Amino acid sequence: MHIKDYAIYPSFIGLLLLLMISACTPSESNADKQARLAKMYDVIIGTSDPVTFFVPPYTRLDAKIDELELFPAAASSLQMSLTGVEDALAAYPTGFVSSQIDAIFISGELFFDGMPAGGTYNHSWIIVASTTDPKGESNYNSALYGVHHELSSFIYHKSFVIARIWGDLMPKDWEAITSYKESLASNNLPIDYENGFLNNYAKTSVENDFNTYAEFVFARPDELIELAKTYPLVAKKLRLFIDAYAKQSPEMKKLLMESPLAQVAAPDDFSPITDVIRVDTSSIKPTIIYQEAQ
Repeated sequence: MHIKDYAIYPSFIGLLLLLMISACTPSESNADKQARLAKMYDVIIGTSDPVTFFVPPYTRLDAKIDELELFPAAASSLQMSLTGVEDALAAYPTGFVSSQIDAIFISGELFFDGMPAGGTYNHSWIIVASTTDPKGESNYNSALYGVHHELSSFIYHKSFVIARIWGDLMPKDWEAITSYKESLASNNLPIDYENGFLNNYAKTSVENDFNTYAEFVFARPDELIELAKTYPLVAKKLRLFIDAYAKQSPEMKKLLMESPLAQVAAPDDFSPITDVIRVDTSSIKPTIIYQEAQ
């Protein structure tokens, strides 16, 4: 366990006062937190019965996926999930998330073909899973990484040429995995950083590879910076990722281009990337949320 060192320690009296103030401050209810986040970020935050996980003009029938099994989130898990969602949303410029999606739903356990997954997306919303399993990934991390991961699919599907060039960077003889069970199966092999992958799940498809970069760019940038300095393909994929997001809004472009990530990304020497189009994102796919190493 890592403990941070502090140069100044609060006095016992000061600490006691802080504890007293904290004890007297009412905690925010889950419903209040949902309402606050929905108003602040202009997106629906849903945590009720999964059969309600859709946004008009789509219907309950449109949201139904045969391979997907969802359970309601336990009330005890929602506080940390909502905190993870809040911290994820705070990473984006004002209005960016609502320009891409209409809603974020928090479910309980989520399964594809009987395999547990951390989240998914469909039409104009994303879903992140929570759990009551104390041995599983924390609900905070699942929501934090899940929002970044699933949201990035909407940018990916608008970035046709970038996605094509990204695909050209995949290893020779590489093939995408299309079965849910195969893609969600655990893989304990060493991570292939040489080929630009940030975890083993990223190897299952070009989109999942792109999704994984979103997790690192917005939640683990320091680690990604070090990897980009060491592995040329990581630096190349990072440049493509930055280009894709920069095209979404001037504010996002400014945020990324002024970040340390832009300094370690490869030079923009790809073919001119001008063809950014909208593609139907109604197809759905599973996600394993990246688990932080202990």
